[in-house]
Amino acid sequence: MQIYGEVRSDNCFANESSGRFLTEAQMIVSPDNSGGPWEAIYAVIASANIIIQQDMNKISGELQKLNQIAGQAYIARAMAHFDLLRLYGQQHTNGNLGIPYIKNYGEKELHPRRNTVEENKKAIFEDIETGLSLMSESNNPKTKNYISTYAGYALKARVALYFKEWEKAKQAAQIIVSSGKFGIVDSPGYVNSWKTKNALNSIFELAFSTSDNNGVNGLQYIYRGAVYGDVEVLDNLISIFDDTDIRKSLAMFGYETVRGTQRLRNMGKFPSTDFSDNVVLMRIEEMILILAEAKIELGEADALEVLNLIPAKRGAPFYTEATKENVLLERRKELCFEGFRFDDLARTGSDIPLVDHYRQTHGGPKYGSYKYAFPIPTKEMIVNSNMVQNKLN
Repeated sequence: MQIYGEVRSDNCFANESSGRFLTEAQMIVSPDNSGGPWEAIYAVIASANIIIQQDMNKISGELQKLNQIAGQAYIARAMAHFDLLRLYGQQHTNGNLGIPYIKNYGEKELHPRRNTVEENKKAIFEDIETGLSLMSESNNPKTKNYISTYAGYALKARVALYFKEWEKAKQAAQIIVSSGKFGIVDSPGYVNSWKTKNALNSIFELAFSTSDNNGVNGLQYIYRGAVYGDVEVLDNLISIFDDTDIRKSLAMFGYETVRGTQRLRNMGKFPSTDFSDNVVLMRIEEMILILAEAKIELGEADALEVLNLIPAKRGAPFYTEATKENVLLERRKELCFEGFRFDDLARTGSDIPLVDHYRQTHGGPKYGSYKYAFPIPTKEMIVNSNMVQNKLN
């Protein structure tokens, strides 16, 4: 998901090093090859549904803690459907079909129809609210490798931002920002924060270790290295940072010489090739930027103050205006390589900027192009008579 959000934007490109991500970067994924995320994410949903369908009153143990687990499953199910919708939904291709929202594990769901985008949105929010109603802060996990109530609110804020529900986005993000449980990493600690498990700014992260990792399929090997290093950085991205910004430092951006060619790389995020660092999926900085954007949209006076909370910790100049353009610029700076850029362009109705005609193989499609949605996998089309395909050209 993170790589798809980068190579389909003006941040990065796929360099053909190992043949991975080429069609995704071109934004012409074949239905025969689009099933990987479809199958993987629906497997997550199936696992969540197995938990959700249990009668917790019939399981031995403390009911409140069992309900916490059920709540986590609801949040996971919402997150998984949201990811599927972002990849396969027609919300940016002049259509209204989303993805099948699966709420049961069993034979009843063998031939599901595609729900509308609006139905998907409603179901995602319902799952988040149900999950939060089952969970309590007192039962939150001590490690950030598990879904907490704050992760639930973070997902709610992210979904609300995507669908332009500004008051809902503001309220959810504010709960996290005001909780006192998290803090923005300052400039001296920024580089090391990407090597730190359960860091101050982390809300929810995926656990990895030297013995439990994705190997060469991990972000560490995708972003850098002479052997794989499939994804490189476009020069346009580094040009948006001021020289004093810690995010532009050599520890974060750097050049690798591969077969005699200088390659601009993401050096700082997901850095450890031995997988001794976790992959953070939600952090406080994203929530602050959601809060700032919501306040801008709602016309609230303190939007600029909130927007400048992050530059103040990065050695970057402050913004003088709280504008949509500035918050999107700050999101690009702060969240690059984490998979947000394509969705930021899509949700704002933007074309994909063509900043390098040679390296960006998608050609800079206009907003509304069929390229903004992955095709439904051929396997699904064959076995599911109720399935409707996306536009293929």
